[in-house]
Amino acid sequence: MKKLALILCVCLCGFAAMADSPLNIGIHGGTSSNRINFKDLTSAIGSRAGQGYMIGAFMRINLGALYLEPALNFSHKKSIAEGIQPNAGEERPTITLKNNTFNIPVMVGLQLLDLSIAKLRVFVGPQYSVGKLKNLKELGNIDQNKSNWSGKVGVGLDIWKLTFDIDYEKGFNKIAHELKAPRSFNFTLGLKII
Repeated sequence: MKKLALILCVCLCGFAAMADSPLNIGIHGGTSSNRINFKDLTSAIGSRAGQGYMIGAFMRINLGALYLEPALNFSHKKSIAEGIQPNAGEERPTITLKNNTFNIPVMVGLQLLDLSIAKLRVFVGPQYSVGKLKNLKELGNIDQNKSNWSGKVGVGLDIWKLTFDIDYEKGFNKIAHELKAPRSFNFTLGLKII
């Protein structure tokens, strides 16, 4: 029993030491709530948030209380466009807009609280995205930008090798002239491999 306790203690100390290393590499994934608003578009008068997902890999460079975290992610986001109600009593037509993108965020973070097993942190940074919005032709002849810049701000919690992040993302530029910059709330869970 003492040997088992000793082995367990050594393993836990090893995990804690790996979590504090100057370089962490890991994987993450999560869900998002996304919304795209419309401007001067006669075929759509409103929008609702849709659910999406994200998977990817990250690298965290720890610089004391500060850190730099670039990542490469694939995200699938949805937003629901509501059309004009055809007649009284009839339902409004809806179109689900799907946005598949590859994202490269580069976050700069600050650790606010550093306990032996948990770290509370905040982060902010830009994100470059390349992708295409599907089902856009159903709204009309819209020329879209295939690459966009956005910004993210959020809070995260690390418990040993697990990471939990909640962030708000806002586009800096429009997807198209008729589509305003997208917004989303993201919830991710990650695992530090190194």
